[in-house]
Amino acid sequence: MTIINNLIYWHNHNKDEKKKILSRPIFLIDKKIKNNVTNILNQVKKKGDNALKKYNLLFDKIKIDNLKINTEKINNAKFYIDKNIKNAIQSAYNNIYKFHKYQIFKKKIIEIIPGVFCKQIYRPIPKVGLYVPGGTSSLFSTVLMLGIPAQLALCPEIILCSPAPISNEILFAAYLCNIKNIFQVGGAHAIAAMAFGTESINRVNKIFGPGNFFVTEAKKQVSNQNKIYSNISIDMPAGPSELIILADNTANYNFIIADLLSQAEHGIDSQVFLITTEEKIAKLVQKGLSQQLEKLPKKNIAKKSISNSHIIIVKNIEECIKIINKYAPEHLIIQCHNYEKILSKIINAGSIFLGHWTPESVGDYASGTNHVLPTYGYALTYSGLGISDFQKRMYVQKLTKKGLLNISHTVEIMAKTENLLGHSNSITIRKNFINKNFFHQKKKINNINKIARKNIINLIPYKSARSLYKSDMKHSILLNANESPITSYFTLNKKIFNKYPEPQSKELINMYSRYVNLSTENILITRGADEGIDIIMRTFCNQRHDKILFCPPTYDMYRVTAEILDIKYIMINSIDNWELNLDKIKKNLNNVKIIYICNPNNPTGNSININNIIKLLELTKNKIIIVIDEAYIEFCINQSLTYLINKYQNLIILRTLSKAFALAGLRCGFILTNKNIINILIKVIAPYPIPDPVIDIAIQALNLKNLIIMKNNVKIIINNKKWLINNLNNCPCIKTIFNSKTNFILIKFNNSNNIFNMLNKKKIIVRNQNHEKKLHNCLRITVGTFYECKKLFFELKKLS
Repeated sequence: MTIINNLIYWHNHNKDEKKKILSRPIFLIDKKIKNNVTNILNQVKKKGDNALKKYNLLFDKIKIDNLKINTEKINNAKFYIDKNIKNAIQSAYNNIYKFHKYQIFKKKIIEIIPGVFCKQIYRPIPKVGLYVPGGTSSLFSTVLMLGIPAQLALCPEIILCSPAPISNEILFAAYLCNIKNIFQVGGAHAIAAMAFGTESINRVNKIFGPGNFFVTEAKKQVSNQNKIYSNISIDMPAGPSELIILADNTANYNFIIADLLSQAEHGIDSQVFLITTEEKIAKLVQKGLSQQLEKLPKKNIAKKSISNSHIIIVKNIEECIKIINKYAPEHLIIQCHNYEKILSKIINAGSIFLGHWTPESVGDYASGTNHVLPTYGYALTYSGLGISDFQKRMYVQKLTKKGLLNISHTVEIMAKTENLLGHSNSITIRKNFINKNFFHQKKKINNINKIARKNIINLIPYKSARSLYKSDMKHSILLNANESPITSYFTLNKKIFNKYPEPQSKELINMYSRYVNLSTENILITRGADEGIDIIMRTFCNQRHDKILFCPPTYDMYRVTAEILDIKYIMINSIDNWELNLDKIKKNLNNVKIIYICNPNNPTGNSININNIIKLLELTKNKIIIVIDEAYIEFCINQSLTYLINKYQNLIILRTLSKAFALAGLRCGFILTNKNIINILIKVIAPYPIPDPVIDIAIQALNLKNLIIMKNNVKIIINNKKWLINNLNNCPCIKTIFNSKTNFILIKFNNSNNIFNMLNKKKIIVRNQNHEKKLHNCLRITVGTFYECKKLFFELKKLS
């Protein structure tokens, strides 16, 4: 038996005949159905839950007293489904979630002209309704396709309706999507409930999901009733499913048949096409259709669908592409050798499947893309469902005084030409105010700008923890500066300060020498590690020719200091596990004088593989200075490289008393290196870098008693960190907690900006790293006291 009787040779047909071939099955809803749906909508408006229960009994033959499914049943659904099905749903959820999370809008502020800043921001639709069909199949895949983008869009209220009885598979999929408001209501009355609200079901702003003729008509009618019930919208116009397969001589005809039938079994009004340049492929598909069809449980549905379908033979691929773009299919499979070249010419399609190993069914279930797609030619103007459908976009602009002056003339001219003098006046009144009050000040500033170095005028300065938050912090929990949460108590021994201090305190160097087990010849005292970064650059780099190299994401002072000194720099991003990209570093060493490596690294918290650092030391021996910034080394002291100082003449290590010693306010640091480098650096460092009070307290901090206290404090902080990580692992708002060898942790959230702002409101201040490359949605959190860790955990748990 041949299912498709005639092959269509495209070149043998005229324009009208071609149009008829590509026409879709008539998708009209008769007047009776429209009237029935209107009646259902009106009944639900008037009688609410009573109408829903009546229609449940009438259409689904089931009596239900409680429309809402309780939380316990949702949570326990996973115990009542087959293990293989549960694993498959979980796997599909992971894939779909992974694909959709990359659709999350990344904030970007654009400076249109100097002083005019614009951006677009997204906010979730407050209340969304998801409709999941029941009928002959439990379409739990639709729950994932609707629920995951709603979840990622952070919609505050998600309602799901599905005909009773709702399967455990649907409940488990909803559980994964964190959907808690699930109602046993189907058909047009479910759409009415979500559109207008009842005693049990809250009214929503937008309705999503496929359905039969009644559901489709109900969605259409409620979206057209905005005059009475405002703000009700739907995802997209719906129609029968459809598929086009484009095949060349490399295609497998059995694959084609299987794909055609997989779509044909959706419904009797589905439509499928094979378009090919190969007559042989066309005939094999025509002949083999009936054999595969007979094995399908839904063969009767597929037969009727196939009767709406065609196999079209064309002369060349270009003609195939024209047909596809004209038809605008819901699904397109390109079973061709050069599918990438063809893809570049496709402009109208809902979802596209490339090559011989990509059947349409993977998109229906688990590849990650969404299967809610525009049908019936709407792919000309509509897109497949995504996160943006669950959000609304808002535009934001901000002008500085300079920006307003720069744009004022354009706006004034346009507003006056359109005879909107109020518009132009809003500009003019501000412009006159600026010119009157700030002219002289502006002139002075411009004159100073002419004197200052250009690289300083354009410098993006280092954003210290305190400068980022200028509001009152007296009663805040400060977890944004990597300081120790434990206070150190010292009393000054020396209280007379009329004399300059010793340039390099011998006593302090002796004390630190014993602590790090190095010769005093290997130590230089600096005003914090930042001065060490600076004087090394000023000592070894020539502005014209030399460069420094560092590996973001890392401590920003390397960049800032280079820009201040007008020294060129190269940034080699770390690889995915935050390790050094040695291969790329090797290729970019021309004119590099210094390489800065933070170990453990800030802001990622990881320790760098020592073997990789040694490889770099060997590679750069006698040519390039390697600076290892060990600001956090006391929290993983076995990672220190001080034992290599006398082996590698190009190694410099930076240390500080700020972190583990709880002396951030002291600003005392050290350079550890071989004596030849020390002798050069001492010529460059300021004459009196460290004042006497700092020397006094630093010496006390390094005595045996206080070293024991410091090490005990380090253990306390590490234990607090372990407790915090163990408890935060259970917070749903957290995606990843990165491994940390420091006194802070880097955490990737689902939406870091929301978490950051909410914590700020609770007076918990953390460091937002969202602006850093590779650190999207990341916050850096300093480990505080046990009380502060508990407070942070409880607030994050509440936010989840």
